[in-house]
Amino acid sequence: MAQVVCVGLAVLDHVFMVPEIPNVPTKWHATSYHPVGGGNAATAAVSISRAGGEAVYWGRMGDDDNGGLILRELEEYGVNVENICRLKGVCSGVSAVLVDSEGERLIVNYSDPELISDAGWLPLETLSETNAVLADLRWNEGAQKTLAAARKQGIPAVLDVDITPEGLSVDVIKESTHALFSEPALAQFASGQSLHEGLLQASEINQGWVGVTQGASGTSWLEDGKLRHLPAFQIKSVDTLGAGDVFHGLFALGLAEGFPEETSLINASAAAALSCSRTGGRDAIPLKHEIKAFLEERL
Repeated sequence: MAQVVCVGLAVLDHVFMVPEIPNVPTKWHATSYHPVGGGNAATAAVSISRAGGEAVYWGRMGDDDNGGLILRELEEYGVNVENICRLKGVCSGVSAVLVDSEGERLIVNYSDPELISDAGWLPLETLSETNAVLADLRWNEGAQKTLAAARKQGIPAVLDVDITPEGLSVDVIKESTHALFSEPALAQFASGQSLHEGLLQASEINQGWVGVTQGASGTSWLEDGKLRHLPAFQIKSVDTLGAGDVFHGLFALGLAEGFPEETSLINASAAAALSCSRTGGRDAIPLKHEIKAFLEERL
């Protein structure tokens, strides 16, 4: 079983299903509500576990009740949470999420500034037993140290490059072997440039593989300096919350299992599509046999 270490954000999402997302200040009424664990790295870890990989989560959270809920849910989904830093008197990450009838979402997140802490406690020596790492940009110190250590070990070091309050750190991107941008993040990173030009600029920084997720349009990446594109699978979208995290998780798992980038992207695209076609929090993240059946039907 391939092991992937996921480093970064874990939060508790309060999800409200609404007919539409309001564009003016108002009082709005939800049709349903459920709390669920969220966060880029944490949700990616759950997706890896459900797809048959061994998922390990490294991150920081407070010693509050929300932190306890986050940890218990990760454990329930089979994620290894032995190496967690819980900070006394600090609030764990929390988000309010509105999801409309088309599956689109609006997220308001709060991260306690005290969660930005030193990464010296990370057990980097254990990466010798790992097949890949995946980091997000919500904890740059942890991401940079882990990616650099993984790269030194010769294992895939995948970076989820998304827009964050912490900003797009070139120092972190440089340490990745695989930098997978969201489309808004690439536009911010390479303002005024074409998608191809932006990816070329990113590849000059990490001297590795670079790509960009484009939602329903699919995924693009560079291969020998040329732009390649994989269309997304067509599905009826119900809830897009966490789909990007599922995509990154399955991409990292594919690399950990020894598959080439294109195959890993196809598996990731299938998993994200299945996730978008359902609702129900992390139970909507597909299992390994579901991804396999989906691909056998579509390919």
